[in-house]
Amino acid sequence: MRCPLVFHTLAGGHGSSHSELFVHCLNHHFRTFSVFNNHTSVPKYPSNEFEFQPQNSINYTHFSQCLQYCLHDDNFLLGSSVHTHLIKVRPNGSMSLWNKLLHFYCKYSQMQLCLQLFKEIPYRDVVSFNTIISASFRSNGSLREGIELFSKMKRENVEPNHITLSALIRACTASSASMNLAEIFHGQAIRYGFCFNRFVGSSLLDNYGKQMKLKEAKHAFDDIMEVDLVSWNILIDCFARNGCKEQAMKTFLKLRSEGVEFDSFTLASILKTCSDSRDLNRGMEIHGCVIKAGLSSETPTGNALITMYSKCEQESISAVKIFERTKAPNIISWTAIIAGFMQNGQNKEAIEFYERMIRIGMKENQFTFASILPAYSGLTRLEQGMQVHGRIIKSGFVSDILVGNALIDMYFKCGNLIEAKMIFETMEKRDVVSWTMMITGFGQHGKGKEALDILRTMSNEGFKSDDITFLGGLSACSHGGLVDEGLQIFRLMVDHHGLKPRKEHFACLIDMLGRAGRLKEAEIFIQEMGVGSEVFVWEALLGACSIHGEIELGERSAEKIMKLEPKRNQPYVLLSNIYADRGLWEDKEKVRERLGMSGLKKESGNSWIAVQRTV
Repeated sequence: MRCPLVFHTLAGGHGSSHSELFVHCLNHHFRTFSVFNNHTSVPKYPSNEFEFQPQNSINYTHFSQCLQYCLHDDNFLLGSSVHTHLIKVRPNGSMSLWNKLLHFYCKYSQMQLCLQLFKEIPYRDVVSFNTIISASFRSNGSLREGIELFSKMKRENVEPNHITLSALIRACTASSASMNLAEIFHGQAIRYGFCFNRFVGSSLLDNYGKQMKLKEAKHAFDDIMEVDLVSWNILIDCFARNGCKEQAMKTFLKLRSEGVEFDSFTLASILKTCSDSRDLNRGMEIHGCVIKAGLSSETPTGNALITMYSKCEQESISAVKIFERTKAPNIISWTAIIAGFMQNGQNKEAIEFYERMIRIGMKENQFTFASILPAYSGLTRLEQGMQVHGRIIKSGFVSDILVGNALIDMYFKCGNLIEAKMIFETMEKRDVVSWTMMITGFGQHGKGKEALDILRTMSNEGFKSDDITFLGGLSACSHGGLVDEGLQIFRLMVDHHGLKPRKEHFACLIDMLGRAGRLKEAEIFIQEMGVGSEVFVWEALLGACSIHGEIELGERSAEKIMKLEPKRNQPYVLLSNIYADRGLWEDKEKVRERLGMSGLKKESGNSWIAVQRTV
């Protein structure tokens, strides 16, 4: 069966515009043959009973134009109709048409159709393989399928090009479990002579940077023949992300000395080197470059400046000014300013900005929720925190690990242990942070046994505890009076896991022994571990002496602190409290006099409660 009008049009017939005629005829042909069945499979090649039009009478350009029209106008039905015509006329010699059709199905994320078409097209070239490999990564994020396709490509003697290798390397980077595979593809790039290509080089540079292999990253950068701004930006970001501030700055200066015009992403990357108050002057100099380049109102640079000032200044005054001057603040801008307030302990201001964000209709993402939830826990506003929890459920971010961890932390700090446990148990995925928060949360509420049960379950489920997890376990034992269990955890951390104890671990262990009244044992532990020159251990011991009214050891501990750090007022206050508890008023007055003579003053305490929405 033929459709003469279709073939006349394909051959370059006159009359209506090609697109209109083609659309009309293809729809007619589609209705006639009904080759596609609900778009669930690729049409099969026709049997020999069909009579084909000679290929030299067909203008394949119109097929290509129609597929382009389908992509532009989002017309899947018409595109599948084009497929039926391609099967009928069988353009074996026009590989570009089959590739364009393959791209058409990939654009609609029809992976099953893509793979079926890929198998059935007359032959495949490097474009076919590049299209299907990239589509497989976008579809399921699995590297395995892409590697299998790459192996098939080599078996069919189709040589990869720079697009193939850069796509495979980027896929390795996206999959944290497969990052090291990029080195294999680096070898393939060297073999085929593409290691000098800027696309392949930039992909390798990004991969090595995320693996903290800075030496290899620099080598990959040096191999690029024609370095563009993208490569410079990745290298600067690579150094900045890994804490190599000076190298990042030197790279930025070299970029400028070679006359390369930087952009907002360059400045956003270099601003990452400014992460504390010591970097404020450098950050202000970069801010000057931003203004001079006319990029101060650009969103990416504005976001980076907000983050920089939030980290480098004790208050967020400059960060707020930058935010207000940003022309089009996006969700990243709002999250950056909220996170900035939280870093500086400005819970109330963070909530005000969050409520303002909601009023203008800006939708939160997982990072916004994770940033704002600690503000409610910091002010113990449980009811408002639960309202945010409701928004999280509606937004579909309840299964996100970052958000789940923030919810657990918020409920524990607001005293709702049942809800915290429920969030943990209903999480689809958990990480070490999730387990650590549960251990720490139960420990802080005096539920030492429950905390240790979670620690054991964590180990049984194959999660490896880190030093913070063990600190949570030690704290739980301290609050729960589980001294022997705490000592066992400490030995497990050092001997079995090979983790080096930090000052917090020592302080927690001494506090645990002190709370249990084993003060002499705590003092011996300080001497045996060689931490007698550290203030924190004597502070922990002095606190324990204050609990048990131990005068002699308390005096020794206080003298140690006064000698190591004379400007601390805590030893004077705790020692005077010990004397007061024992009725030694004269000794108490002497300590108070010493406090006054040293020029120090006892800090006044304060407390607060939340009444409705007012603190």
